[in-house]
Amino acid sequence: MRNLWFWLFVFFASLVGILLVIRLIVKSQGFTMGNVLYVEIDGNIDDKKIPEITEWAYKKLKDDKLNRIKGVFVYINSPGGSAASSEEMYQVLRFAHKKGKKVVAYIHSIGASGGYYIASGADKIVANPAALTGSIGAIIILPEVTELSRKLGVSWDIYKSGKNKDLTQPFRKRTPEDSVLLTELARDIWKVFLKRVAESRGKKPEDLLPIADGRVLTALQALEWGLVDTLGTRYDAVEILKKMAGIKKVRFIKRPKKQNLLKQILENSSSLGEMLEDWLIPKAYF
Repeated sequence: MRNLWFWLFVFFASLVGILLVIRLIVKSQGFTMGNVLYVEIDGNIDDKKIPEITEWAYKKLKDDKLNRIKGVFVYINSPGGSAASSEEMYQVLRFAHKKGKKVVAYIHSIGASGGYYIASGADKIVANPAALTGSIGAIIILPEVTELSRKLGVSWDIYKSGKNKDLTQPFRKRTPEDSVLLTELARDIWKVFLKRVAESRGKKPEDLLPIADGRVLTALQALEWGLVDTLGTRYDAVEILKKMAGIKKVRFIKRPKKQNLLKQILENSSSLGEMLEDWLIPKAYF
């Protein structure tokens, strides 16, 4: 019995010793593995793909009870798109920030309008020296088919509760008064954009007015105006995130891609009806 206790003591002492040695080796080498959520915004910001990405990112962040996710890396290569979806993705990045995650956005070729709107939600923004960015502005695109209807011999009977109820409908010939109302709508949405950027970049909205007229900026111009933190490559952006998060090695957590190629092609191919529906529905764009 004494021999059993003796060998048990030797076993546990050896185990503790081995664990201490491993800890010292790991600590001396500064080896730290860190999970990083990889969010890819590539192409136009639409109301189908982006909500799926935001839902996936939210779930990953909410399920991270043990704080295994150390940061979020946002790859952006987008000219913009839906204002609503841009706001949703922006809020995901702010949510990650509140959860204590370090967030770095990397603008590759273009991160303009909605692309930059999303980037402004990050703690640090790295732009490729050859990238285009900025374009702080909003636009409302409304089709108007009254002339086409006239040529086709089609007329529309519209019964409305107020004179502006059909303001955004394609069957209305718009007046100068309509243009004023719609421009006011666009400016209100633009103010949200401006406010988001000013808050995230530590500036006053009025400080950004000279370049907040929708113009596209080079990466260098954006750096001079404080819209980005530094110029560099994707590698540089990852290194910055590693330093911010205190990790030495990154393990990216990526959203699974659809495996069925035929199904993916069919889902990504809009029918004529869907294209017309998207075209006819009034939306605000960044």
